[in-house]
Amino acid sequence: MKRIVTVTALAALLSGCGQADKENAARLQQEIGKLQGEVSSLRAELDAERNGPARTLAKAKNEISKDSLAVAKKTLSDLIARFPESPQAQDAKSLLADTGLKIAAAEKAAQLEVAKVAEEKRKALARLDTNLVKSTDEIKGVTWISHKSVPVLDNYMSLYFGVKDGSANTYPLRMKFNYHADSWLFVQSVTIKADDQVFDLGKIDFERDNAAGSIWEWSDSRVSDMVMLNKILSAKKVVIRYDGRQYYHDFVLPESQKKAMKETLLAWQRYGGKA
Repeated sequence: MKRIVTVTALAALLSGCGQADKENAARLQQEIGKLQGEVSSLRAELDAERNGPARTLAKAKNEISKDSLAVAKKTLSDLIARFPESPQAQDAKSLLADTGLKIAAAEKAAQLEVAKVAEEKRKALARLDTNLVKSTDEIKGVTWISHKSVPVLDNYMSLYFGVKDGSANTYPLRMKFNYHADSWLFVQSVTIKADDQVFDLGKIDFERDNAAGSIWEWSDSRVSDMVMLNKILSAKKVVIRYDGRQYYHDFVLPESQKKAMKETLLAWQRYGGKA
């Protein structure tokens, strides 16, 4: 690199020199041409050092080690095309064949994963009709859909939605919270911890009723935060806190309730519901 800089500077200096006569001009021109040729030669040597078959093969191997298989395939193909007679080209051909097999295997694995997800979704859709409960409001023409596993009296979180003319696109997804015990809590707000993330839902209006020595307090509101809902449904552990006037009550959301909400969400989407 230093030689290139030196030669280039000298060539520029010579080209700028004053020319006393034609003989000096011809001599200088000849010297400049010679120096420029040397510059070109040095640049070619530098390019061969940087991008020669040995360096290119090493680069391809590094790309393979990082699972950049598509990039490595291109690098190996370029090496074979540029240096077909080099020893590295033979190694590159072998690596190129192995890389092609790895790419094909990765593509097949991706296709299998897509097929698996599609099959799971198909099975989930097939279960929906048997797991849903429908109640029609004849006056308003709305059919309310919920999950049959939602408990009647228990601590729970659930989802439901409305359908009109076969579509849920005008009805938001709704969620219900229920507190059940033998003494009043007078729930005023709800806090949810999904794994390591905490969601403060703030003040929520709860209604109350009682019978046979039991009390229950419940809320019914639209789902306004789909990010929160998706986090809850995907979390390994979800703790729901009902904050009352003086005390609070925590309960761990059962997997059965999460599964029911997942299926209800899927049904809402199938009916055209959008966040």
